[in-house]
Amino acid sequence: MGDDAPDEERFDRLWRDHAAAVLAYARRRVDGDQADEVVAETFVVAWRRLREIPEAARPWLFGVARRVSANIRRSEHRREALHDRLAAQPAPAAGDPSGLVGRALDRLPADDRELLMLLAWDGLTRPEAAAALGCSRGTLAVRLHRARRRLEAALREPAGDTGPTVLPATVPGGLR
Repeated sequence: MGDDAPDEERFDRLWRDHAAAVLAYARRRVDGDQADEVVAETFVVAWRRLREIPEAARPWLFGVARRVSANIRRSEHRREALHDRLAAQPAPAAGDPSGLVGRALDRLPADDRELLMLLAWDGLTRPEAAAALGCSRGTLAVRLHRARRRLEAALREPAGDTGPTVLPATVPGGLR
C-alpha cells in the first residue's frame, strides 16, 4: 500500500465514522443538493489536512462543514443578486450601449472576459478576484489594466461596423 497506508486508513475511518453526521449537519444548513457538496468539500479539506485533525475529529469536521456551508450560501447569494441585477436590466435594443458592451466582451479573450465579469457582474473585490483566478494581487492589477485597454479598443471597433461609435456613458461597475 505504500507510505500513505496509515493516512488512507485514518481517512477511511473518518469517513465511516463521521460522514453521516456531517451530512446531517449540512442538511440543516443548506439545500439538499448542496449538502452533498458540503460533505464532499469537507472531506477534501480533511484529506489535505489529515495530520492536523485532532483525535476528537467530529467537532473539527463540523467546523470545516460550517465554513464550507457559509461559502456555499455566500455563492448562492451572489448568484441570486447577479440574476436579480440582470433581470432588472431591459433587454438591449438596437443601438443600446449595453448591447455594445456585451458584443465587445464577446470579442475579448476568455481570460480578459472572465476577469472583467468577476469584478463587474459578480461583484468580487480585486483581492477576491485574484484568489478566484489563482494569481497575486499584483498580477491581477496588470491583467486588469490590459483587459480594460482591450475592452476599450473593442468598444471603439464594433464587429461589422465601419461608422463612428458612440461609447456608453457608463460601463458596468468595477471596470473603471
